[in-house]
Amino acid sequence: MKIYVSVDMEGISGVMLPEQLKKGGLLYEEARKLLTAEVNAVIEGLIEAGVDDIYVKDAHGTGYNFIASELHHQARYCMGATNISRRFPGLDSSFDGAMLIGYHTMGGTEGAIRDHTMTSVGWQSIQINGRPIGEIGIDSLLFGLHNVPILLVTGDKKTCAEAIEEIPNVCTYETKEGYGRHAALIKPPKLVHKEIKELIKESINNRENVLPVKLEGPYEVVIKFLSTDQVDHRYFDGTRSIRINGLTAAYSSDDFIEVLSLAL
Repeated sequence: MKIYVSVDMEGISGVMLPEQLKKGGLLYEEARKLLTAEVNAVIEGLIEAGVDDIYVKDAHGTGYNFIASELHHQARYCMGATNISRRFPGLDSSFDGAMLIGYHTMGGTEGAIRDHTMTSVGWQSIQINGRPIGEIGIDSLLFGLHNVPILLVTGDKKTCAEAIEEIPNVCTYETKEGYGRHAALIKPPKLVHKEIKELIKESINNRENVLPVKLEGPYEVVIKFLSTDQVDHRYFDGTRSIRINGLTAAYSSDDFIEVLSLAL
């Protein structure tokens, strides 16, 4: 069995502060240890569930957050920055399923840890074909292009709720409950590791009940930015890319990867 695991950082147990999420932050190295330990627990759970081919993508920021020397030896790891057209290197239709670990909610979600969509400094919100969407939804669609279903999503309480709306019958695991953007009631990492390993087997057994997420084209991506100068610096051709107003731009294409490449 072959599983692709995409890992973000904001939804990892014990992570909630800006200082934990970026290289140079006072607590970044500690957060890397929390991240790597949780990834290893996921790998152990997959192996125990009978998965013998595992890809893991470091999907946070620079793509270089795992502590490479401490990673479990029975998986392959995609690390480093990639553009949206290569967001999940190696992904194809040979995978039996995917998991989104340590994810967060879309921007503007109340009571969520580090809510944002793709960037916390550039955009207020994203819509695809008139519907608000976050990274869970976008990544689910990217996996869906290869007919790969999302079997498990982990993160804070609001992240799990968003995942259930985006992916019918998906398994979710709550690592913490947000009390605001930078405060949470967390589960101890060791408990999270134990419970995630147990849930992974359940999510693998549930895979027949989860369909790949798909959306028919044509596609329109609308982004609302934080300030007008961010839109000023963008190029608009008047056809595939249009400025709607001071803060908002729209991008369109019949191809999903192309429209994301134009917009993001």
